[in-house]
Amino acid sequence: MSKSPASEPSPLAPEVGELPRVAPTLRLSRFGLVLSLLAMIATGLIVYSTFPESVGGPPLPVEVTLDRRMVDTVGGRPTVADVVVVRNLTDDPIPRLSLDINGQYLLFREAPLAVDEEFVVPQQVFTDKRSSQRFDPSQHEVEDVVATGQLPSGARGVSKFEFEDGRPKAATHED
Repeated sequence: MSKSPASEPSPLAPEVGELPRVAPTLRLSRFGLVLSLLAMIATGLIVYSTFPESVGGPPLPVEVTLDRRMVDTVGGRPTVADVVVVRNLTDDPIPRLSLDINGQYLLFREAPLAVDEEFVVPQQVFTDKRSSQRFDPSQHEVEDVVATGQLPSGARGVSKFEFEDGRPKAATHED
């Protein structure tokens, strides 16, 4: 007796008790998943550190100027130095104040900037973000100062002040 084509098992159909065969697919191991997540985080941090102004916030109500003033030195002797002057224009103290010269030299102030307080800081105390090198006003010109601090609402305020030959160009708000 001959078998009909309908009764013959198909080469694609599994036999009874056998698992179906599936074509191999790409699978991501646990190690690969962790590695890809770390790569995404690292990429985000690199973008943030490269373009910090693009991740700004509402304006910080401060006034930033450059000046030459008498300041005390570590030895206690006063000397004339190039300084950055920051003045709080709000009715509230500004905590977490940071100042950034030319996008490279940074200074953090631990104490809040009090109402109408004027904070005078020598430019030489600003430190490079990537090393311990200090800003040298005799070799570098201040092109901009970015002031960042916490607003009373809790949001981060950012204002950028641009300078040309030691004079203000215009204050710009970073969004």
